Amino acid sequence: MTFSFREIAPSTSGDALKHPERTGGRGRRGTLALAGALLLAVCSASCSSPPKKEYETPDALCGVSVDPGLVAPFLPAGEKISMHPDNSIQGWMLCDVGVDGTRVLSANTKWGEGSLREVAGDPLNGVDVNSTTTPDKRYTYTRLGGIGLVDCQDPERPDQQLIASVRVMKKSGSEAEMKKLITAYTKSVATPEECARRKL
Repeated sequence: MTFSFREIAPSTSGDALKHPERTGGRGRRGTLALAGALLLAVCSASCSSPPKKEYETPDALCGVSVDPGLVAPFLPAGEKISMHPDNSIQGWMLCDVGVDGTRVLSANTKWGEGSLREVAGDPLNGVDVNSTTTPDKRYTYTRLGGIGLVDCQDPERPDQQLIASVRVMKKSGSEAEMKKLITAYTKSVATPEECARRKL
């Protein structure tokens, strides 16, 4: 801060030096203007409305009914949602879900052998043997995915178990929300109609 001294005129009464007079009014106004501009810039960057979901959350994943409220936590903001079923591999029914052309979630079923822990060891499932497992050993899950054993039998595959899986490409929902999603998806696959679609 700068100071200026007023010129002292000669006096016969024995004048003393007067206190310096501050002349920083213009500087204060400039500082306030700069602070206001910075606040406006910060607000423009951080106070803008976040991206929104412009699409409607689906109530089915490639035909398998699932409560939209269970799927929503794992879907990002965007304009358009799409689904891409693929049944070209025998014993598999695949469903990729995309938002604005980017795959964000997959929901699949396949026939396989082995226990839940052995299935969880497959890196394609998005979970591993250290994932949380339900006491009944029917579901295992993390924030990135879940696996469920489906109550569905195929006489042509007496030694195999139908396995449902859900996987997300990025962390979004919670582990508890994934548990709800994989449980609901697995139970929907176990309905007579869906089970019949997956038999040989």
